[in-house]
Amino acid sequence: MREPLDEICESLKGHLVLPSEGAVSGFDGALREEDLKELPLPGAEEIPVISAVDGGSNTLIMTPTLAVVLNRVYYNQFLGMRKMDHCEVVEFISKTEVVEKGGKTFFRTEAYPLKGTCPLDPMEVDTRDRSLMDGNMYGDMSRAVSIARRFCEWRMAERALETGAECVLIDGALQTAFKGESVVANALYRRAEERGAVVAGLSKGTMLYLESGYPVAGTVDMMARRKGFKRWIIRLGRSEEWAHRATVYYARLHEEADRGYRLDVYEEATEDQLDLLIRGLIACSAYLWHPGYPYPLIDAHTYSKVGDFEAGILKGQILDRLSPEEAERLELMERARASHEVLDSLGG
Repeated sequence: MREPLDEICESLKGHLVLPSEGAVSGFDGALREEDLKELPLPGAEEIPVISAVDGGSNTLIMTPTLAVVLNRVYYNQFLGMRKMDHCEVVEFISKTEVVEKGGKTFFRTEAYPLKGTCPLDPMEVDTRDRSLMDGNMYGDMSRAVSIARRFCEWRMAERALETGAECVLIDGALQTAFKGESVVANALYRRAEERGAVVAGLSKGTMLYLESGYPVAGTVDMMARRKGFKRWIIRLGRSEEWAHRATVYYARLHEEADRGYRLDVYEEATEDQLDLLIRGLIACSAYLWHPGYPYPLIDAHTYSKVGDFEAGILKGQILDRLSPEEAERLELMERARASHEVLDSLGG
């Protein structure tokens, strides 16, 4: 009788024999080794001003029916590795609560600015909206709380365009998920077209795979090794998801990079705009400690993250405004999140 680990290793070995072509699951393109393009060394060609946009958040209060979150969204401007003077940050507290209206229940979110001008109006999403549901289960608060930050990121990307960015780089895919999100995304795309700019998104990781059952990451890397390419890009195709208005690529932007990255580019971008974007990304991806990852995104992550200490201060200020009885009831409701910390601490 074979050992379970032997069977698992046999399956694993099968996934490590990577193909030289295949269709990407969920996309309209075929992945072929001959379509892999080598990227040139950065030269004296024109490079664009790139603005990176990112957001961070930290939960202050979370119950099944009310959540309070500290959010921060930031964008910058870079020319190659040089950070320019203009950047902007907004900080706001978002309150999301379950409300009843006309026999239906909604997640209602309001924003309370702390720093800068928060470009958000109150929002309501039906708890049964498909964008918040997991299968047939109604949406829960843990998913709804991210809506405010995500909408603010789209709005801040539009502000970055207004201040002169030729390329706007968003952290993550250009995929819309929530009700009404495509409206704000399309507003950004229209403004980019008016200004002759391009919108892109770069993902830290990717789980894309081929219809034949092999991962894109690894398959393309091995293609590049066989061809001797140090910097490269390949088109994966257009998503079959109607709300995803992007052409998706997989690219390695520096010869010392330890991986490639998924790159989403707005579907109406021209070849010239794509070439300009790639030149700009190569020029800003030479950070010594993380080569191949655009430094504007590193900067944006640094200035948008929300630490536990500052979140704890705000939570303390909220709790100070409650009576002992109210604080006790809040603690009971927060326990309903079923943390594993106590169970994990038991035993040897």
